[in-house]
Order: sequence, then structure tokens, then C-alpha cells
Amino acid sequence: MILDEDRLFWIQDSKYLNASEQGLFYYNISDGMTKQLGQIGAPAISGDRIVFSEKGIMTINLSTGSTVQLTNQNDAVLPVSDLRFNQNPCIDGDRVVWTEHEGLVHSNVEGGRIVILNLTTGERQYLPTGSPGNQSTPIISGNFILWKDYRHSGPDDQELYLFDLEKGTEERLPTENPVKANPYLSGDEVVWTEEIHGIDMIIHYSISSRTRTVVGQGSVHQGHLPPVSDDRVVWLQSKNPLDIREERNAIMLMDLRTGEKRQITPFRRGLSHPVISGEYIIYTRGAGDDWFNEPREVVLYTLSSSQGETVNGTDTRPGNGNSPTPATNSLDKGEAMPPTSSPGFTCITLIAGCIAALAIKKVRDRISICLL
Repeated sequence: MILDEDRLFWIQDSKYLNASEQGLFYYNISDGMTKQLGQIGAPAISGDRIVFSEKGIMTINLSTGSTVQLTNQNDAVLPVSDLRFNQNPCIDGDRVVWTEHEGLVHSNVEGGRIVILNLTTGERQYLPTGSPGNQSTPIISGNFILWKDYRHSGPDDQELYLFDLEKGTEERLPTENPVKANPYLSGDEVVWTEEIHGIDMIIHYSISSRTRTVVGQGSVHQGHLPPVSDDRVVWLQSKNPLDIREERNAIMLMDLRTGEKRQITPFRRGLSHPVISGEYIIYTRGAGDDWFNEPREVVLYTLSSSQGETVNGTDTRPGNGNSPTPATNSLDKGEAMPPTSSPGFTCITLIAGCIAALAIKKVRDRISICLL
């Protein structure tokens, strides 16, 4: 899932759905409109533009519906050199970045160089890194580009690097333990997951102050964005992180400016993949007792500025995948959180509504043991 202001994007690809029900969808929280965008994999979104990799790097303009192919997989003319394979696109404003690989190597690691394309001017260039050919999964935000780097070792000991396009400088971020999954960059904020003494921990890094902070036990979920918005980070915490059989989790929120932590949901089975944008938090949960095998519900929480305030919403239960059917009197009114020992804990009054009739495939990887 990707949450962009009041728009939720998701990929629906269950083997139980027919072709017309699969692909990339988006739901507008403000007006309730759902739209299918076609067979698209691993998208990145900025404003009205979507980029994705499908026989080359592609972009879609949501306002006009036009699709443009930025590169060809097997054509030496469109890429900036004779490198052929392109993947991992990301977009911010009118700039797109991706990795370009030698020959037809499809690896996320071998031979990757970061390409920057300005959609307005059409100018392409390689990112001038200190060790070209070792980059993977770049992400761009403003004048910064973040990526995983393998210049000193292999994928089991990846490093994180940041490039300032305005100053033309490169720096290695202060990772102290093995990095897990993909990092995330938003403005001045960088978050990633490190394995510390066998436990996944969320790390926050402020670019301006060059300050590294351990947020807590948990994980930044690959492919579910953004985990950070307006100086707040959201994640999934396990009830008992030392027990691999523990299936109870809670959605947590932290204000990166103050360090205040808040618990959004009770500990329960079936919660996964929280994302945040502005005042919206979205996550998935199991629809019933057999949460691992049943269709997932997509839950919307609105962060309320007034304690005790409840905002009405709608709840659409998973149906046949064609169109959502409103369910009446089925709103999650929010559950009061018991006091915890976390400093600065505050109860948030929220309203949850299932906002899309998803019939997503069985969750292939059980909720990871996410820790605070």
C-alpha cells in the first residue's frame, strides 16, 4: 500500500481474482471514489505522476491518463548508456531516479548505477557517487537521494548513503548493525531497520542535525509507504518480541520532534503494514478469527485534534472484488488504550473505516516480529 495525502494506492493480485480485478487501484478518501489503474507493479507516486518498472521505466499522469515509456529494457538508445536493464524507480516532483544494470542482470545488487531524469527538461545523468555500480533501491525527496550500497561488501552487510544534489556531496549514514529491508527518506527524515542483538529496531536519522535515534522495536515495511509524515513515524510493535510464536501486535506512533509515543490500537492478532500521511493512518487487519487465511480489511484511522471526538466513516467489507458494498453500523469506534509505561503516552480517539473492498491474496509472510 502507498498512502499519498488523501489517496490510498494498493496492488490487488490474488490468484482467486480474475484479470479484470487485478492490478493497481486507488481510493480517494475524500470522495470515496475507487479506480483501477491497470496492471502495474511496484509503483512510486508523487502528485499526479506514477512511475513503475514494466519492460522499462514507465510513468503515468493521473490527471491526463497518459503513459510514457522512459526507458526500454533492451534498447541502448533510451538509457543514458549501453546498460540495458532498469529497475527500482522512484519519483519526487519532476525528477525520477532508478538503477541501471549491466546487460540483462536483474539483480538488485550487481552493477547498479543510479540514473536521474528531469521530466521537465528531459536531462538524464548518472548520480556521481564515490563508487559507481554498487547502488540499489534509490529514493528521492527534495534535493536528497538515499540508497543501499554494496561497495564494501555484499547484500548481507549493506550500507546506506545519502547524496545532496544541491551541494554535490555524498555521505555514509551511521548504520551500526545489519540493515534490514529498504530505508525511507522524507525531507529531513530518514528511517530504516537494523537488527540489534537479533531484534529488529527502527532507526531515525535527522539530516540537518546529523542525529541518530533508536525509535524502538519494530520494522519499516518494504513496499508500504510512507512510514513517516509530518515528523511522525508509525510502526508495528509485538506484544512479546522475544517469542517467535507471538502474533499479537499494536500500531504505534512517535513524534520525532518530542519523542512522545502513542499507542493507536490494542494488541491483537492480524494487524499489519501501517502507513501514515498527514492526519491519516492506514493499516490492514484480519477480517475474522482466521485472520491469516481470510481476506484483509483495510482500516483508516484519522488522528483527531480533539480528544473524545469521533468522526463518522464508512466500512466496506471484502466482497467479490468488483465494487465495495457499504456495511451499516459496522464502524470501529476506536478503543481506549490502557496506560503504558511509555513516556508521554496519550490516548488518541480515532475512527476506523474499511475503505476498500479488497480480496488480497493470502498474506505470504506472517506479520514479522516487530518490536519496540
